Amino acid sequence: MALIGAGACRSAGKEQAIFEFHSGFWVNLHQFLCHEATAKDPARSDSPQWQAAVDYYRREVVTHNEKSHELTDVNNRLSAAGSAAELPVEGLDPDLAASLAKAAAIYRAGWWPEHNRSNLAWIDAVRPLIEKYGAAIQKGIATAYRIDWPAAPIRTDVSAYASAYGAYTTTSPAHITISSTDASYQGMASLEMLFHEASHTLDEKLDAALAQELGARGKLFRRRGFEHAIIFYTAGEITRRSVAGYEPCGIKNGVMERGWPGGLAVLEKDWKPYLEGQIDLAAAVEAVVADYGVAKKAQ
Repeated sequence: MALIGAGACRSAGKEQAIFEFHSGFWVNLHQFLCHEATAKDPARSDSPQWQAAVDYYRREVVTHNEKSHELTDVNNRLSAAGSAAELPVEGLDPDLAASLAKAAAIYRAGWWPEHNRSNLAWIDAVRPLIEKYGAAIQKGIATAYRIDWPAAPIRTDVSAYASAYGAYTTTSPAHITISSTDASYQGMASLEMLFHEASHTLDEKLDAALAQELGARGKLFRRRGFEHAIIFYTAGEITRRSVAGYEPCGIKNGVMERGWPGGLAVLEKDWKPYLEGQIDLAAAVEAVVADYGVAKKAQ
């Protein structure tokens, strides 16, 4: 374990080739300010510097999608800064850097110690799960997406807050940001959702195959983002096979049915046989598009 200021990088044993965990001060501060800027009941602080930072984030930062080029770059740079005593400002917008610098002392003295403890506890809890089940899940997902798993571990920032959804992933380079406090990412679900997030860096071939089939049939999916439903289903099903009695997050929490009504039944019928090796990828893609696609003119 290599400590970085008040945060930590943890990567060891079988985990080394899959995820590289960090609990870094600057990315946690950034994510917390994003949370506070959108919260209905933000944390209280009498500090005008803190309030000014939250106001800046409300005006200038959370108006952008966290996966936009601008915020991806910010998150990556702050991740690289770790828990340095001073924020490296090169490459950051000067007003953003100034807001972070002004808020840093308040965060460091107030919320950061508890956020860091939560992050490290989350990492310590998920590590043995990865050591026990990770290799099998990794192999199953790589096989499903017809790719070789990347040799380098995926940088994973564990943060008290991580977007409105509790986690998100950006690519080039692959970078996961995941919440240590979100109830949906605790216990065995943390294992599934780590591999779910990793799947967002591995699904180019699947996305291309789906897009080609949709185009050839003149169709769109009934609900947008059905590719994401396939990721939910795939990570959940492969984890379920590895962990006795496990119920996948997308099913347990109702995400599948809320986001893509009728989609779960289609994936059970058309995608599960592919994951079980009964049909090939082309046949699975053709069936999924036939059963969950609608003609473009119907939209």
